[in-house]
Amino acid sequence: MSRPFSRTYAAAALMCAFAMMPAVASAASEQADGVNVGAYHVDAVSAGSGSYTVIFESGFASDLSVWRRVAPEIAKSAKVFVYSRAGIGKSDARPEARTPQRSAAEFEQVIEAAHLSPPFILVGHSYGGYLIRLFAQRHPEQVAGMVFVDASMERFDTELKKIDAAKVAQDQKYLDTLTPAPLKAESKLVDEAFAAASLLPAPKLPDVPAVVLTSTMVREQPEFFMHTVPAVAVWRSLHEQLFTQFSSGSHVVTANSGHNIHLEEPALVAGAIQQVIASATEKEQRRVRKLAQEKLLGTLDRAGALLQSKRDGEAGQLVASALKESGYGENEINGLGYTMLGKRKQPQVAALVMKFNADTFPASANAHDSYGELLLELKQPLQAKAQFQQAIALGTAGGKSPQAMEGYRGNLAKAEKALAQ
Repeated sequence: MSRPFSRTYAAAALMCAFAMMPAVASAASEQADGVNVGAYHVDAVSAGSGSYTVIFESGFASDLSVWRRVAPEIAKSAKVFVYSRAGIGKSDARPEARTPQRSAAEFEQVIEAAHLSPPFILVGHSYGGYLIRLFAQRHPEQVAGMVFVDASMERFDTELKKIDAAKVAQDQKYLDTLTPAPLKAESKLVDEAFAAASLLPAPKLPDVPAVVLTSTMVREQPEFFMHTVPAVAVWRSLHEQLFTQFSSGSHVVTANSGHNIHLEEPALVAGAIQQVIASATEKEQRRVRKLAQEKLLGTLDRAGALLQSKRDGEAGQLVASALKESGYGENEINGLGYTMLGKRKQPQVAALVMKFNADTFPASANAHDSYGELLLELKQPLQAKAQFQQAIALGTAGGKSPQAMEGYRGNLAKAEKALAQ
């Protein structure tokens, strides 16, 4: 059995967890000595470098080695961190009851002990998918993206019981006989926590780029009710509901692997992580650009105040300095000028912006034409005429389209008409 669902593990997964102990990505590893949380040692490996730290949270009873087919690929372009929870693999056991809340709290302690800095991309398989949700709920500002690898859903048992409660109970009884003794207490605590959580609204997650990976593998002779077609449909539906919390990302369904997608289709998981990193990078770039634009617009507003105080020279210097610092290109400056003219209703500031553009890009017909339009708006037809004439000359020399040339000539005609009045 390979799918844990709400109980977070299957018989095969439990037995395999103790067999898969090789080091993760030894060739790419920067640190393989783990970290200490108080008096307890936590087996951990970090590798790679980048703007984001990708933290892997394993499924129930699984140690860090289960990420050996994914983490090395991600470490080529990002910092990765994998670890084994308390009592798993080479990590010391701890005396506290192994509730999900305790594991989530220890997750936070490990991050602090390892001196990991956000932004984080969280990757969670099975039960680990539930734990990264708890972390993201507590620390939304630290999370830049999330990847759920066939993540456990606390409402799964509740929904299955609506279909056939007797078969769900039969599954549970059989699973209990397969659970290794050291894990029985934790398994019971997780089941109880999931049962309680299923009655509550799902934890609110930050709206970050996310990928939800779902296994829908069909088994010819399902060993458990949870592997039957109706149960798999419920599993998929719960994952679809999980994905609705995010406005950016994708829900990827695969029938080519079972519960351990990261072992059976590692390229699929690696691709999902890379997709989230790329989306998070784009989102951050948009945020930075927006802040820079808001700062620039604020500076231009100050220039407007200077103009109202008849301090034209200072206003011009302020606009020129701000635009140079912005690193904007010709088209961006041109758009900014029209923003000042339209939305912000500051034509004099817009004219300063357009003048800077024409001076900075003297070979641009469009820059001169736009500056001319602003001068015409300010009732300066003679100066506007000179700009339109320059635009026509540059456009002719540069082979501008007939449509563009028609626009330049039309603007020149407007300036000449204004002069004739």
